[in-house]
Amino acid sequence: MTTSSFSGSAATNTPRQADPSPSGTSHGRGDAPGGARYVVLLLALIWPAQLLTAAGVVTGTTSPAIAQAFATTQVVWFGLAYTLVSTLLTPAVCRLGDIFGKKRIMMIAAGIGLVGDLIVVLGPSFEMVLLGRALAGFYGPIGALVFATARDVFPPRRVGVASSLIGSSLGLTTLLAPLVVGVLLDNFGFRGPLWFVVVGTAIALVLLTVLPETPRRAPTARFDWLGSLLLGTATVALVFGVDRGGSWGWSSAPVLGLGVVTVACLIGFVVVERRHAEPVVDVRMLRRRAVATVLTSTSVLQGTVYAVAVVATLLTLFPPIPGVSAGLGWSGTKTALVMATGQLAMFLLGFVVGKMSGRWDPRRPWLVGSVITTLGLVSYAFLHGNAWQIGLSALVVGIGGGFSVGSVPLLILGSVSPKEQSMANGMSVLLTGVATAVVSTVIFAVMAASGVVMDGTQFYSDASFRNAYLVCAAILAASIPVTLAIPRILKTSEIESGQAAS
Repeated sequence: MTTSSFSGSAATNTPRQADPSPSGTSHGRGDAPGGARYVVLLLALIWPAQLLTAAGVVTGTTSPAIAQAFATTQVVWFGLAYTLVSTLLTPAVCRLGDIFGKKRIMMIAAGIGLVGDLIVVLGPSFEMVLLGRALAGFYGPIGALVFATARDVFPPRRVGVASSLIGSSLGLTTLLAPLVVGVLLDNFGFRGPLWFVVVGTAIALVLLTVLPETPRRAPTARFDWLGSLLLGTATVALVFGVDRGGSWGWSSAPVLGLGVVTVACLIGFVVVERRHAEPVVDVRMLRRRAVATVLTSTSVLQGTVYAVAVVATLLTLFPPIPGVSAGLGWSGTKTALVMATGQLAMFLLGFVVGKMSGRWDPRRPWLVGSVITTLGLVSYAFLHGNAWQIGLSALVVGIGGGFSVGSVPLLILGSVSPKEQSMANGMSVLLTGVATAVVSTVIFAVMAASGVVMDGTQFYSDASFRNAYLVCAAILAASIPVTLAIPRILKTSEIESGQAAS
């Protein structure tokens, strides 16, 4: 089985080693950021990277209160507005990072996102809240740029651990953020957690200033506007069609029309990207089996887990109303405490995966994590009636998530060259965002089918929650064959890194 040459020449069976010479891309021990500087640089990457996760925690935790406060059955768009904008912007932002430098672009994105966060927290209507969420989506692509930045900043001996810590910090974020958000929600209502996001974004903007600017990898400033437009139209048409399918009818003319628009735009997108000299998404990379299988399997799992996380908060925070709502009526604090063990397990196992990244084939922990996460969702489907059941299910998902999330950056690092890193991470975030949006829409449609609308708010039955978890477990199970098809890729001890380290 062959592995594509990173230089773009003929394929080879031998993994390309990092160049240890002074003129190579790797830095020696003396050039590596050490001690306090290493910690500062790592924090400056971890915090902005987890803005998307923190915003997701706030989305899930505040959604029940927002749905009731604004009397809306469309609370799914509170999450989708952010996800769609973030997803659609990711390829463009990653491309701009290659053209102008990643640090500069991340700071601009964080600044626009901060404005959006302020509009959300001060918005007097649900429409204004959605507008703010859309602007907040501008900092979503930072999650893709930080991994590419880590490859430029850290040398080979540290890039594996650093990348896994950035990825597995998801577990720490989802451990601590719900506790803080729960206390704020219980004491200040839904606007309390929204202010938490504002402060978090402001801190991220400050931390980004300490990063060194990264090499500019794009030879020119040409930009693929047509490709971006086609991709955006296809994504929005797909998500809107899935969202409206239940109410308009899956065979109705509007829904079928949206399906036609989706397919036509995707075909046009592929044609444009294949011909464009500097595409916003290099679809030619997907011809390589390693890239195609890694991006497909990781985006499906991450997108599904992100989407299904909202279900647990709806289950625990919605009030119990006989015949109307099967919610448990917990406080935000109790919800966070019950699920804390699972989040801690995710962080610790992600750290272990990163620590062993130079020795382990990253496909192994990824496969283990995929299987365990699937089993955890099945557990959630049938064990969600009280604290110990939800705690147990959360622990199983957390263990699977630790293996999986810690492996994602390692799989991508080992399958692409430094020049392709931003593009690959952008494609990963793009596909994950699409998966999150589509699965979220499917979940809410499935839940609403067994739910009840009362006083303008959508409530959900026990069957709603069970079916949502089973659908997500089936999606993950269907993606496991793709995981098994991932070929041999480079370990972190074999990759090139460290161009911006000093």
